Formats: sequence, structure tokens, C-alpha cells
Amino acid sequence: LMTLRPTKRVLALLAVVAIACVHILFFRRPRSPPPAQSAFPDIIHHHTPLPPPGHAHWPLLDKLLGPPLLPTKCRDLPVPDYYWSAQDAFTPAFVAIPNPQQVPVGETVCVRVVVPAKPARSSVLYTPMPDMPWDSVLLDLVGQQTNVSVPVHLQMAPDIRNTRRDSVHVYEADVVLRDADEYRARGYIEFRDAEWNPDGGLQPVAYGTEALYVPETLSVTVEDDGTSKYSLARHMELPLCTEADAEGRWVAEAMLPFDAELVAPAENHGLVWLPYACRLRRISYSEYISCLATRYPMMHWYGDSNLRRALKKITTLGEWCSANATHYNSTETRTCLCEDYADGFQPFDARYRELMIDLDPSGGRALTKPTKYADVPAGIARMYLHKWEGLSYRNRPPWPQEFQNGITSRYGHPMMALISLTNWDAAFSSRAYFAVEMQALLDHLAREYTPFTELYVRTGQYYCCRTDVGQRPRSYSRLRNAYFDQYVVDAFAERFGGSHALHVWDVASISERLPLWVRRDNVKCPSNHARAEIVEVENQVLMNAMCNREVERPAFVD
Repeated sequence: LMTLRPTKRVLALLAVVAIACVHILFFRRPRSPPPAQSAFPDIIHHHTPLPPPGHAHWPLLDKLLGPPLLPTKCRDLPVPDYYWSAQDAFTPAFVAIPNPQQVPVGETVCVRVVVPAKPARSSVLYTPMPDMPWDSVLLDLVGQQTNVSVPVHLQMAPDIRNTRRDSVHVYEADVVLRDADEYRARGYIEFRDAEWNPDGGLQPVAYGTEALYVPETLSVTVEDDGTSKYSLARHMELPLCTEADAEGRWVAEAMLPFDAELVAPAENHGLVWLPYACRLRRISYSEYISCLATRYPMMHWYGDSNLRRALKKITTLGEWCSANATHYNSTETRTCLCEDYADGFQPFDARYRELMIDLDPSGGRALTKPTKYADVPAGIARMYLHKWEGLSYRNRPPWPQEFQNGITSRYGHPMMALISLTNWDAAFSSRAYFAVEMQALLDHLAREYTPFTELYVRTGQYYCCRTDVGQRPRSYSRLRNAYFDQYVVDAFAERFGGSHALHVWDVASISERLPLWVRRDNVKCPSNHARAEIVEVENQVLMNAMCNREVERPAFVD
């Protein structure tokens, strides 16, 4: 340096200092302390935010650039090694949120549940469905101000240790939170050791819950900067719903900043179903039938008693089990709360396996005399109703018989066919039996219905909070029913997604997002029917999907 001119000497010194600063800032990282491995309280309360992958922790640089953007998705957050050493004798099952923080509306939050290792209590005959958890954990994130309940659909974290029955099990889920609020985790373990899945003739296991440890300080705050498209203040700006599976939440009617008459009616606790990406308008049954007469004058519906309850609403123009009922049951009768099979019902006889029902602006009624079913009079919507017990062995006669006799050749080519499954199938069919019957059904439907016919798939009713151990025990459980639902939806999408207009009427999610204390009300109903107020909401979802969109139907080719 001394041989350089003064000016160049100064510049060289500055360059050396700059290089030294860069080295300090970018190449020297402080040693990270070893992860906590000791006591259970440290494991539970270990929520120190981790830097995202590829981001070294340099305090000076962080101070200059602001706080780092913390990862929030499970795939970006490694499972701590010490989770896998949790033992049931020392550690209860617990909930963890790796980066609890303030997040914007619509952000994803990773939620994990650790179920410690425990000697298997059940026979090894109980095994989970493919890609499903060993343990059934019912968990919600609940808004403390809004009471919005968001289900956490836990799956096994991708680790080989999760495949072993006797291992610690680590479950995780990415949850999207769209309502501004502070959310806390609430839930419990329903079953361990795959006892939620009494498949293939195994006996259902008695329902007994196990507590989850949730630290009182564990919460996620979702903030709205005033631009959220999900806010209640902007709900009426959303487009109308044109599908029947839009994700939503239940909101207290008193919290609505608009006239409640503009949306679907409230259920019996004063909660209103509001989808996030679209809005429901309240459609009268007279308007719905007029819509059907124009767009879907011929329909084929296949379903069980849950579909029967929906049709009782439709054929009486909503009077069945309404608050203002004069000819039919009022809302608090056993019929409306749960079971309606034995009740006499004038518009149609629920005991018949096959019915033809005509709908007009005055209501609906079963046809009592043979006619040319394909010749539908103007202003009428005609429905072929096939009552079945899903695809189970309990159908008398077996369900394929009617297809073998020909459906469309006898009852016309419909603009829409609705297929309802899961309820009886999860109860009485093994997974293997159902897979075979499902393939047969898809083949029959493909032969009967050309792309001219829109296909609607109705999920089963949501099930939780109990086990059926009566005289005729049914193999219901929350996870088992959910598995059958997804199997059906996936099978239809694979077979018809590229050829037909395919829609899902997701009634299960509507009830799943009710507050847990409301869901427990249904424990009083052995048949797991939704009460009449929920049936009304389910119908509104279907009616909006069918009548709010423009229908572009391909020409019919026989």
C-alpha cells in the first residue's frame, strides 16, 4: 500500500474494509445452539421461529432488511427429531404450530399433532385405509371472536416411522384461514391403533376420547388489512355460486352486515352458511321448480333416506318441517330432528323402490298411472327416483337389477342424474366389496348416460362423536365415512371428468364446519340424518348450483 499514490492508497483501504464487512455479514454465521432434547414442557412450548430454507440468520442484515418471512407450510418446516422420542408414559399427545404468528387473511398455517408411542391395545386386524392415519384425531381451529370453526384434516407426515403401528405418529395439515380472528386449536383423539376402521366385518370399537394437550399460549392471529375479499363487509360483492361444493363457514346471523334474507336461511342455532368464493341467494322452491322445468325437465335421482328428506322439502315447497308448517310437521318433532320413515307423506310413498315424481309450481307428487315417461308436459319437471341402500348387499332386489332392465329405455334420457352414496356403504360394505360394486356402477352409468346428462355426486352425511354399537352395528366413523366420500368423488372424476359435466354436492363439509357442540347434537339421531334446518341449507346449495349458471348441454345422441 505504501508504494501507491495517496489517492489510490485510500481507495485500496476502503476496498479492504468493504471486503471485511461483507465477510462478516455474509460468511460468518453464529453457531446455533443444539435443539432442546430434554423435558416435555420444552417440547410443548418450543415455538422458536426457524429461518426458511436457504436463509442464514445474520442479525445485522436482518435488522437492516426487516424480519424474515417465516415459512408456514408443513413441507417447508422439518419435523423436529425429538418428536419421534415421545413416549406415552411421559408425554401426552399434543398440538404444535411450528410458527405461531400473525398472518394475513388467506395464509396457510401448518398444524401438527404428535401421538406418542404406546403398546397396541387392539388386535392387529384393525388397519387404516390406504394413506390414512393410524389414529383418528378430531381437531378444529376455532376463531375466538367469530366462533368460525375450521377443520384440520390431518395426514401422516412423510416419514417411514409413521408407517409402523408401534411408533410415535406425527400428523400434519396445511390449514388456510380466511376470516380475521385469533384461532386456537380444539379437539381430541377419537381412536388409536386404527380402531376407527372396523372393515371387513370387524366389530365397531366403543367411542372413548383421549385429551390433546394444547398450550394456552398456542394461537394464530389472522389480520385483515382492509383488502380481504373474504370479509363479511364484501360478501355481497361475490359472484353467485354455480357449484355445490364451495368451501365456506358458519357465521352468526347477528354478525351479518347485510339483510339475512339475501342469503340461505339460518339453521336452528342462528348460524348462516356463507361460502368464501361465492354467495348463495335464497331461492324459493317454486323458483327452483320453474328452473328445473326449463333446464332439467327430466332427472334421475339415486339415493337413500337422506335424499328422501331433501325431496320432502322440495315437493312441499319447503313447508315440510318448517317453522310455519300447517299440513306437515313442525320443526321440533322427531320426524324433523331425525327419523321420518314411518310418517305418512302424501306427495309420495317413501317405501317404494322406484317412483316417478312430477314437479310443478304447486309442488310435487308421485305419478300413480303408467305413462310415456319421456314425454314431459311443458312447465313440468319429471324425476325418476330410485331408492337404494347405497351399493351394499342390503338392497332387495340387488341394485344392479334395475340397470340390467334398462333405465333410460324405460324412464327417458335425463338432463341430470344425481347419485348419492357412502351412508350405507361405509356402514355395511368392506372397502374391497365397495370397490368392486363401484366399478360396476360406473360401467352401468357409462352405458346409460351420454355426455348429454350432467352428473351430480352427493357425499354422505357427516358423522362424528360416537360409535354405532346397537343391535345392528354399523361400521361408521368420521374418518371411515370421509374415506368413502373421497373414494367416490375420485372414482367419478377419473371415469367421467373428461366426458361429462360433473359436479359434487358436498353436504358432508357443510355439517363438518359447524361448531363441535352443534355437531354433537346429532348424536341423538341413530340414523345420522341431518335435522330439517340443515336439510334446507343443503338444498339451497344444490338449487344455487343448478340454477345460477348458464347450461351449455351437448346435443343428445342415442
